[in-house]
Amino acid sequence: MRWGAILVGIAIGIGGCSDDNGQSPVDGGGTADAGGSPVVTDGGGADPGTRPMPASDIFDDTRVHDIELTMSPDDWQSIIQDTRADEWRHATITYDGVVIDDVGVRPAGESSRMPGNPKQAMRVKFDAFPGMGHFAGKKVIKIDGLPGDLSMMRERLAFFVFRTQVPTPREAAVRLTVNGELRGHYTVIEVWDSESIEEQFPMPAGPLYRIRGLHQGATPDIGDPYLYRGPDAASYVPYPWEPHILNAARGDDVIPPLLNTMASGAAGLEATMDIDRLLGYLACNTAVMNTDGLAGDSDIEDHFEYFDPSTGKLVVLPWDSDNTFGSLGETPDRYLYARFSRSTPPRIVRDDADLRHRYEDRIRAVMAAVPIAALQAEADRIYQQIHDVVYADPVKPFSNDAFEWGYNYVKTFAAQRYDFLRGELGN
Repeated sequence: MRWGAILVGIAIGIGGCSDDNGQSPVDGGGTADAGGSPVVTDGGGADPGTRPMPASDIFDDTRVHDIELTMSPDDWQSIIQDTRADEWRHATITYDGVVIDDVGVRPAGESSRMPGNPKQAMRVKFDAFPGMGHFAGKKVIKIDGLPGDLSMMRERLAFFVFRTQVPTPREAAVRLTVNGELRGHYTVIEVWDSESIEEQFPMPAGPLYRIRGLHQGATPDIGDPYLYRGPDAASYVPYPWEPHILNAARGDDVIPPLLNTMASGAAGLEATMDIDRLLGYLACNTAVMNTDGLAGDSDIEDHFEYFDPSTGKLVVLPWDSDNTFGSLGETPDRYLYARFSRSTPPRIVRDDADLRHRYEDRIRAVMAAVPIAALQAEADRIYQQIHDVVYADPVKPFSNDAFEWGYNYVKTFAAQRYDFLRGELGN
């Protein structure tokens, strides 16, 4: 979606933009392959330098964090206009009053990464330059401007639901200032990398991949990323299986046999994927009506797969869940198995009677874990938290009235979605 199209969508009350999780070029110490395709990796290892301690949890979602960026005006303008690709610009970041010198900043995003986007998403890399260490145990964070989401809360609400079933990134509200100029409401998002994996899984860490059903500028349409394409790992890496951890305990050679076994059907799926988390992910996807991810409308995108060496299985992880709750004007009556034919794991779930039954039970469990009253209460909490920051935001590409409309729309949509699901499930 072009920036002009985003603005058109905003004008009629729709939106949604995706995020690249920093895939191009390399983050964290990896290198591009000989053909120029980015191999996104995460260096891991010891913190090479000392940074100050944070004032508090940097992802505390009970408050609005204050982030100030200071960099040369030319560097900042190059981020807004996206004129220097993924070059890391030198900057100082002040995070809730704690000053961290010489960090790297660059643009981020996919559909929202358009020249002139006043709410350009950014990556901040604390160890981008030699001798610079991590901050709060993190190498990289994402700061997202949410230009296409009138409610300014879709992803946070979706993650609120996903978090009841699967490992999920943390996200919190931010008031951003750049070179003394207020840029308004953003969110700060935890990325999937060696640090976040270590917090969720036993060590040593296995390989982590962002699944890329569609790669702009390289392969126009890969199709099903889970399709077995033969025994050579190069048939999968770096696309559609884009690596995000360097020096993992296992290599990319785990992918072909996993997909070969998975292709055999339900038994193969249970042998190769953490089925409990897969069903939890799919159920959450359905509850929030995610039109991206493992069962996406246009391609199989916006999720990760982690190979857990302790189990020998893949674990699906949510990412970039902003195309939810009717973000593009969809009606809430999307079928429980919509787009399941587009990739192997959901297709197997759909076609196996036992897995189908377990999946539908899991949707019921998700709605029990997050009743509509709890989901709407969370929307109210976020609204009250960010209201003043959003109203004071001088660069958001929509009005305060549109923000109010978006907030109420999300609550109404969620209630209608739950009603539809209860009808489909016979509840």
